[in-house]
Amino acid sequence: MDKKQLRKICLEKRKELGAAKRQEYSHLICEKLLPYLKERTVMSYSPIRDEVDVSEINSLFDVYLPLTLPESHMEAVKATDERYVINRLGIKEPDPQYGIRIDKNELDVIIVPLVGFDDKRNRLGHGGGYYDRFLKDCKALKIGVAFAAQKLDQVPADENDVALDMIITEKEVL
Repeated sequence: MDKKQLRKICLEKRKELGAAKRQEYSHLICEKLLPYLKERTVMSYSPIRDEVDVSEINSLFDVYLPLTLPESHMEAVKATDERYVINRLGIKEPDPQYGIRIDKNELDVIIVPLVGFDDKRNRLGHGGGYYDRFLKDCKALKIGVAFAAQKLDQVPADENDVALDMIITEKEVL
């Protein structure tokens, strides 16, 4: 199966969990994340479309968030004075005019949303390449978060794909 077909399957499995289960599992995942974040410089994300809701992590820590740039690139930016914008993909991100940027190699931990994953910690994203470009050559601990239902037998990976250091679900830590 190709990545496009696998994405469709994983997104459907995630949606089938229902809002109440996704919220319950998101809380369990956030609890498992906590020990890896204390006293660290953290990049998180703004959850969209049934992704693991990391809002409680974002409220507990002074996190950097992705700022999307042209050509599928992104930067880590911290919002100042709660100034956010909605980007062209419908994702809340720090207002680039007021945000504080940080070099990706100054980050200690990056929390990565997943569409799918496998036991080898390969990730399946939405297909834009933003995270693969950002994570390449990055020294930070890369932690993917997903629901166990999104696990695949194998994620096709090539030289452009960046495997994660860890993946946390409501059931396990890989």
